[in-house]
Amino acid sequence: MHKKHFYLGNNIAEAQDFSPRSPKFEGYQLPQRDRTAHSTLVRECYKAAVAHAITCQEERERQGFPVANGVYVDLEMDKKFVPDSLGKQDGNGGATIMKVTDKGNNSSVDVTVFVKKDKKDWLEKKVDNYENKNTLKGNPCNEKIIAPINDIVATDTRTLYISASEFDAIPEDGLFRYELWLSHSKENDKETIETTLLQLGIEKVAEPLLFDGVDVWLIKADKQQLSSLPLSLGYIESIRPYKEPSILTSSNPVNREWNELIRNEITYCDDAENVIVGILDSGVNNEQELLKPSLPNERMGIAIGVQEATDKTDHGTGMAGLALLGDLTDIAYQRNKTVDVHHSLSSIKIYENGHETPNEFYGSVIEEAIYKASNMGASIQCMAITDESSYNGIATSSSAALDESIYHQGLCDRLVLVSAGNVETSGVDSDHYIESCKANAVKSPAQAWNALTVGAYTEKAAVNDPAYRPLAALGGISPYSCSSFPWNEKRNKPEIVMEGGNVAYHNLLKETAHHDLSLVTTSNNLREPLEPFCATSAATGLATRLAARIKVENPRLSMLSIRGLMVHSARWTDEMKRIDNIEERMSLCGYGVPDEDIALYSNEKYTTYIFENQLKPYIEGDSSNIYGQMHFYDLPWPKELLEEMGSEGVRIRITLSYYVKPSPGYAGRTNKYRYPSATLHFDLKTATETQEEFLCRRNKYEEGISTKNDTNRWTVKQQKRERGTVQSDWIKCTAADLAEMDKIVVFPGPGWWKNRKLTNVDNIVSYSLIVSIETNETDIYNAVETAIDNRIGIQIAQET
Repeated sequence: MHKKHFYLGNNIAEAQDFSPRSPKFEGYQLPQRDRTAHSTLVRECYKAAVAHAITCQEERERQGFPVANGVYVDLEMDKKFVPDSLGKQDGNGGATIMKVTDKGNNSSVDVTVFVKKDKKDWLEKKVDNYENKNTLKGNPCNEKIIAPINDIVATDTRTLYISASEFDAIPEDGLFRYELWLSHSKENDKETIETTLLQLGIEKVAEPLLFDGVDVWLIKADKQQLSSLPLSLGYIESIRPYKEPSILTSSNPVNREWNELIRNEITYCDDAENVIVGILDSGVNNEQELLKPSLPNERMGIAIGVQEATDKTDHGTGMAGLALLGDLTDIAYQRNKTVDVHHSLSSIKIYENGHETPNEFYGSVIEEAIYKASNMGASIQCMAITDESSYNGIATSSSAALDESIYHQGLCDRLVLVSAGNVETSGVDSDHYIESCKANAVKSPAQAWNALTVGAYTEKAAVNDPAYRPLAALGGISPYSCSSFPWNEKRNKPEIVMEGGNVAYHNLLKETAHHDLSLVTTSNNLREPLEPFCATSAATGLATRLAARIKVENPRLSMLSIRGLMVHSARWTDEMKRIDNIEERMSLCGYGVPDEDIALYSNEKYTTYIFENQLKPYIEGDSSNIYGQMHFYDLPWPKELLEEMGSEGVRIRITLSYYVKPSPGYAGRTNKYRYPSATLHFDLKTATETQEEFLCRRNKYEEGISTKNDTNRWTVKQQKRERGTVQSDWIKCTAADLAEMDKIVVFPGPGWWKNRKLTNVDNIVSYSLIVSIETNETDIYNAVETAIDNRIGIQIAQET
């Protein structure tokens, strides 16, 4: 359930006494069952489910259809006790977990398992042992598997589809394309799968995508054929609708028809003028039907020496569509679900084909564009126009102008999202495309310290043409995306990645773009109002829309907090985690893909505090400036509940977001501490040190015994996270340990202000500090709210 973040402003930043206690953990209680009665229930339900599935298979077999060598059953279980495994997939005594489906309540999930017929007594054996045998500790055998089971039923396709409601919405008539996700097994070889699909009358549209642990088949089937799949094929992990963007843009009449259908699904809300997004690009054609309600002529401007504000290059219009509406493929396939738009647009033209803007003057174009867009009410702006060079990450006039405009004389009231720059398809190595990404550096002005730099990843890895082979796996870095890997001065750029499409390989065309691997957005050409769009430009457009949505849902937040939440919510996909070296991983994808739900809202098991404050980094000393303030946060903490949770696994994540005033002279270009006005850092009390020891560890003015910092507890680690002005890191630990980790400090580091006469500089750093507690099993939100209310009494709207 969506809940509001806890916005605490500049509260809490003060020291309080603290004395730790060692928690006592009694262990989490499994459901208490009558062993005999529960064994009888589970045994009978399981037998009935398996018998029903086998009966259905036998009927299909009599009709001449193929059947699987096993059956699927759904175990309804308490969600706190879902096992990681039920045995080795092709072993002697196990079943294979294929999918876990949340039932939408607070307690149970459906665990879909595949059981081979010759192992169908698998669960009955475990039930027998549960009923009649004890462990050495005196507990029932297999209690962790059997006790949480509430019911068992035979699986149907609705469970294996992305959701039962979406399966029910599929028309009874008509052939559609789907992705069939099959877990690897010894028996599901390619020939067997192809033969089974052929016998079912299901068309194999393209060769399967082969990934680690799973293959994805693109098929064409009707609803009845989909329903037969679980009876005929084993090891199905999922069936998903295939979203085919090339349909939307295939021909003029079809293109315009899709444009009209999408328009009918969109509601432009009355409050949309409250949040305005600025598109700093090639202009926008605001006569495009999907954009016109959100972009009036008075919010169309120019920052270069041309006469018309409209799009002549066919780039800005596509950016506007993504920033306003997202990937139109998603809207087209939502099946009559209205899309409410709560923000609107402005446009400033900073580029046009045929108009040359000398590089040395481009900084002034950026400044003017940001100024004009801000005057139109756009606090959130995006720019996907980059230089050809990366300048090895060193500040340029363009990047420094961008930093200066975002800092905005210390107001820090702007957020600018910048594309990382693209690897041209001709520069992509189809055999080792990641090496191409690593060889192509993030392009200027995306090295700007204050900008949020956006790279690209992709979930688009299915092509409706066997002649094309997608290069990136699902969840992988997009082959289009540049990285900071080649930079001598290591910084975390890009900070985040969003969907940017994939590159395909064709034997004749070689590395190439493909409609199926691209996003769909608004086109400058009104006769073909939709077009494919890709690369880091597309990713930046989507990131801008996310920033606007965060602001709409959290109107009190500053731009520093909006930026912070986008990084704070970012996660590495499984494919990204295959890059073992975090240094290399972060140079390619930063902190990962933002999770929209986590960025916009808290929930019962993911609770976020947001602080906004100002720190005075330096003061005058006897002979030179010295360090000034350090902020100490004694957090309103759900200590008692965390202690009760004991050994339950939890995670704390902290993100610090601030801006710098740039000094782009020679010293600033060659010394990372001479470019920023001041730097900030954070630290968290360990579970074993006292408050006094923690403060002493970070502040030499504190008297007492200083403890050693446990740097290994962090994921990103201090040195790597501090390479930017938005810093994020997290710790996985037990709830009992987290109960004691309730103190944070924010403190200054080097910067050029420290070497200047302080009366001549701002000497104030605005920042946002974001802290989240994430639990796996126990609801935490209400306990946090109680702790805050007991401390300062801030009222929070509960649900959204």
